[in-house]
Amino acid sequence: MDHISVDAAPVSLPDDLRRKLLDVVLRRYPRKSFGYLVGPEKDSPPTDFVLFRGGNLRNSDEWRDEFESRGRYFVDHADAGFVATPEESWLVQQHLDRTGLRELAVFHTHRRHPGNFSEIDYDLHISRFDSLWHQVISLRNPRLPQLRAFEVSRSGVREVDLGDGPE
Repeated sequence: MDHISVDAAPVSLPDDLRRKLLDVVLRRYPRKSFGYLVGPEKDSPPTDFVLFRGGNLRNSDEWRDEFESRGRYFVDHADAGFVATPEESWLVQQHLDRTGLRELAVFHTHRRHPGNFSEIDYDLHISRFDSLWHQVISLRNPRLPQLRAFEVSRSGVREVDLGDGPE
């Protein structure tokens, strides 16, 4: 990963969608939330989101070492990180195909720290998408959720403005 800069164009997250998303992730708290912001066109603002609700493979034999090799944080916090099951990924893809929606952004929640974008976020993100923005929702203080967005591509990561909507 190159570096994080804050000079990318803002992305649009409509206020009603922001409120709906925060309502859902706060009701699920402290459980991790992960999903996609979706919309009808690649360059359109998101109109909805798809939440992964199934199992998390993060602690499976296949994935545990990948996370824990990233540092003590992932050893100490078995709920840090998310990997969807292939079955649920397939169901989500079928839903998107049926509804004509496309992935516009990945989102996930953080419980213990600010909405930073980590190396493993980059590696997992870029393994699936060449260019897609990434939203982190920090619930370190669930009464004051903080949203940050990052433009992610193979050339690096840039923080982008989410506009003036309520957080």
